[in-house]
Parts: sequence; C-alpha cells; structure tokens
Amino acid sequence: MECALGGGYVSDTALTRPLDAGFPSVPTLIRRRSDATLPPVSARSRELADELKQVIRLAGRDPEALEGALPALSRLHRVASAGALDEAERVHLILCRLIPEYLDRLPAGRDCRAIRELLTWEDGDGETQSLTTRYHKAAGHLVNAASDFGRRQEPRLLAECARRFIALDHEDRLAAAATAIAPAIAPGVAVAVEDPAPSPLPAIAGFDDPAAGIVRVHKNLDYHLLMDHMADAGEIVILNTWIPELNILADALVDALSRGTYVSILMLYPDSEIAQLRSDALQRTTQARFREDRVRPGVRDCLEVLAAISHTIDNDARRLLRVRLYHSLPSIAVYGVDDRTFVSLFLHGELAIRGVQVEILGQDTLMGRLVARELETLWDMGQQFHDLTRWQAEMDDMGPRFRTRP
Repeated sequence: MECALGGGYVSDTALTRPLDAGFPSVPTLIRRRSDATLPPVSARSRELADELKQVIRLAGRDPEALEGALPALSRLHRVASAGALDEAERVHLILCRLIPEYLDRLPAGRDCRAIRELLTWEDGDGETQSLTTRYHKAAGHLVNAASDFGRRQEPRLLAECARRFIALDHEDRLAAAATAIAPAIAPGVAVAVEDPAPSPLPAIAGFDDPAAGIVRVHKNLDYHLLMDHMADAGEIVILNTWIPELNILADALVDALSRGTYVSILMLYPDSEIAQLRSDALQRTTQARFREDRVRPGVRDCLEVLAAISHTIDNDARRLLRVRLYHSLPSIAVYGVDDRTFVSLFLHGELAIRGVQVEILGQDTLMGRLVARELETLWDMGQQFHDLTRWQAEMDDMGPRFRTRP
C-alpha cells in the first residue's frame, strides 16, 4: 500500500522511519568555501603519471631499469636540490625517500588510500608485492571497482597521484624560497608585500558586481576541483539529466556520506518523452548510423553506481543520501558543494559537463537565488527512491505517478 506524504509517496515499510530525517525540505547549499582553484591536467602531469606507471611495475623487481627513465620525477625540487647524484643514487632517492614521504603527505580519502597501495611494492617484512596483489588491495578501497583494474582504475589513480605530487612539489619549492628569504629580513622589521596583479576576468556582465554571485567561468567541469571542494563539504547537490562518469565521484561521495555530509541527487526520469528528446539533441552532430540513446542507459548506469554506494555505507550514512527522478524539461545542470555551484546549460550536441561552467558563490546573490529556485522547483516535482538497491522496482512504480501527476 502507498500513501501520499508531503507531495511524495512512501511504502508501508518506509512509514517506520522519517523520509527526510535531518534534511531540509529541499536541497540547500549552506556554507561558504575558500575560493581555491587548481590547474587542469597538463603535459607535466601526464609525463609524471607515465613515469609512475613504470615505477609501480619495476621498483620492486628491477629498479636498475628505471635509471635514466625518470626525468619528470628527477625535476621535482626534493630530487633536484639533492645535488650531483649518479643515476643509481637518484633512483634510490626517488624510490626510497621521495615517494614514501609524499605518500605520507597525501590527504585522507579512498583514492589516496588506493594510490598508497599501488606505490607500496614491499610489504611490512620487506618482501616484494606483485602488481596483481597491489591491484587487489587498491580495489578494496574503491566503490564498485572494475574487474579490469589495470585498464580502468590504474590510469585515473596515477593521474590523480601525479597531480598531488606536483602540488606537494610546489609546497616544497615555496618552503625553500621562504627559508632562503628569512635570513635577509631583520627581526621585528615589517615587510610590505604587494599583492600580485589579479588576472583579468572575462568581459561578462556580473563579474564586476559581487551581488551577482559569479566567481569565474570554467571551460568545462573540473572533476579535480569539484572533488577537492567535496572533501570537507556539509552538503552536496547534483542536478543533471544523468551524471556522466559518476564512477569518478563515487569514492568521494562515499567519504562524504561517511563523514555525515547530506547528498541530494536529481536525475531525469529515463522512460519519459523528454529523456528521448534530450538524447536526440545530443545526437544532432553525429552521423545517423552512429546515433544511440544516451540518456536512458545513462540514468540506469548511475542508479547502479548509487546502489553500489548504498551497499558500501552503513545505515546512518545511507539516510543522508537522497535520490529523486524528475519528469520535466531540463533547464540547468548543477554540481553544488555547500553554497558554491557549478552551473551549465543543456546545449545541442554537447554534454553539460563538457560545456562552459559558471561558478557561483552564495545563495543570497542574484545567480544563487536563481539556481536555488530551480532546484526547489524540480525537487518538489521529483519522486524519491526509498531503497536504492531496489531501484528498478521503485522506478517502475514511479511511471504511473508521473503520468497521472496534476
């Protein structure tokens, strides 16, 4: 039996617990975050990731093969400042000093724990661990890890490791520069430091008006930047037709839920005419013989990932995850962390995450209010899952409700 409750529907079993215990009635973005940015993936990080790929294969069984093969790692400040070293000494410094110390400085999180496993080629007894063993250990830290770990997870983890190592290298260089400057400054003497000239903002209306809420415009959705904001979020909200590459965010979502972060997700009802229209719009620039439906399978794949997340977390964390499907014209895509949102449009022939992202800060701003109002409207229209492990059956039940809604 089902009954109406606050505009939604719950089953008899769901009546034994609060539907939205601890949640606001609609998703909100509540807390200000620091205005940090990270560079996009560069040629330097790709080169470093390629070298790390060789390291995890050769460090334990044939380190001599790495001599002369690690130019990017050799350019890191900790190695370059060590002075004149022969190749064997340089490789030893990288393998036995630099990498272990950098691994210790990585932040907490599932990806970083998996990276540590990949780069730990000896166990506690000093015995070499095979790459297959390290794959299994790394996969144990991830959600819904693919069986073909080497092809699907390893490249992503090594790219993330390279980006983290470059950030740590910047910290080392800044620390060295500060140490070099310190003796030249007399104790008690105030030193005036000019702020660097701000980079010019694009000529878009609203950048010169803080009340508008626009912080910057990004070329596309930067997953690294998004996950860094998610690392200490109080609330995460995602609105899209479906969430391409949700598996990239899965581990960050598990960590967030385990910390007590509220997570609200809105996706388009996949069996609607609107879903088919959006799929058609994405195919406009594709030759007819290569066209395929993307929205319907995309939503279903996301629900599988969310079901895996639900299996991974405990009951308390599971109550913090809300997922609804909406049946309406898609308006904007939103990836929100506290009161910071990345907003994009649904254009023909282009995924929203691949298009321009407007970064907005503050719900009390002009753009912030617009986004919050749209989120509230679609949230009120949505039908909520009560048990994501039974998403197919619950979605089947949603169909008649969507067709008979007023």
